[in-house]
Amino acid sequence: MCKDFGGDPVMLKAIAPGLFVVTMKLFFLNYMTQSEFTVEAIEHDTNVLKSRVLQSNCIQATMSHRKFEHPRHGSLGFLPRKRASRHRGKGLLLPTVEGRMHKIEGLSKDDPTKPCRLTAFLGYKAGMTHIIRKMKGLKQKKAHLMEIQVNGGDVAKKVDYAYSFFEKQIPIDAVFQKDEMIDIIGVTKGKGYEGVVTRWGVTRLPRKTHRGLRKVACIGAWHPARVSFTVARAGQNGYHHRTEMNKKIYKLGKAGQESHSAMTEFDRTEKDITPMGGFPHYGVVKDDYLLIKGCCVGPKKRVVTLRQTLLNQTSRVALEEIKLKFVDTSSKFGHGRFQTTQEKAKFFGRLKA
Repeated sequence: MCKDFGGDPVMLKAIAPGLFVVTMKLFFLNYMTQSEFTVEAIEHDTNVLKSRVLQSNCIQATMSHRKFEHPRHGSLGFLPRKRASRHRGKGLLLPTVEGRMHKIEGLSKDDPTKPCRLTAFLGYKAGMTHIIRKMKGLKQKKAHLMEIQVNGGDVAKKVDYAYSFFEKQIPIDAVFQKDEMIDIIGVTKGKGYEGVVTRWGVTRLPRKTHRGLRKVACIGAWHPARVSFTVARAGQNGYHHRTEMNKKIYKLGKAGQESHSAMTEFDRTEKDITPMGGFPHYGVVKDDYLLIKGCCVGPKKRVVTLRQTLLNQTSRVALEEIKLKFVDTSSKFGHGRFQTTQEKAKFFGRLKA
């Protein structure tokens, strides 16, 4: 009901044209009763009213394609989702005298005008976003071997550069530098055989569905008389070979130097990079390490390949100089209240003998 006319109430129809006509008359009479009357004000209110009427009628455009309305679950670019043949960086098999050696397929482009340098490195995942070069106490007896490309200079300079590392440990700073963008190649955590809901993220069927609801209802038409590879099916999940790109190096620690500790310019507390109690399922970091931004593939102690980026980095994030102010070394079990054992002992005081 609308009683703003000053006379008898007027019934407003539910349909949009009738509502628009009656409301227009209402606005016109209201402006006639006011002292200030302008045509521009009526035109402005008319446009506002038209937009409100369109919104009230919920006029929506239909979708142009099914993929916008109900996109598929899971990317087809990572098929087949099966177990990786090796949990190192995938490479080409090259025969050698002592056995097999792997070569990384994708490496940065060689530039003879620049000095010689290595393009990749092997490391072990420690925990959080820390990656180190060496890990003792592993049960595996077979060494991880990989052929790595040497960039820069002519052939003679490359041979001399590689010969200089014979029977020596290659330091981490010979390959990477702080604030550099790198790629990580490895194999993800294995999950085993899992269903379509977990593996592909499809929607569960209604509760009363016969013979299970964590399934795909329709796996295809009668003809072609086969199941398409694009249909979500149960199978192996995890332990897939993946390459994560653009990981920025926040800190590079050298064993036996101050850079190996967790001290910064703003936090001068003497503490090691290893958190209290060690990294869960890993232990104590004793050798060179990299502190990177982001996640890292695989479980703890899994070997990963660190590679120089293949892209020309021009973004502000890639070129930014990082200054760490604080490195958290609290325990990774529990709440993690203290940064060092001395801080914990000072807080609790002397305990009973």
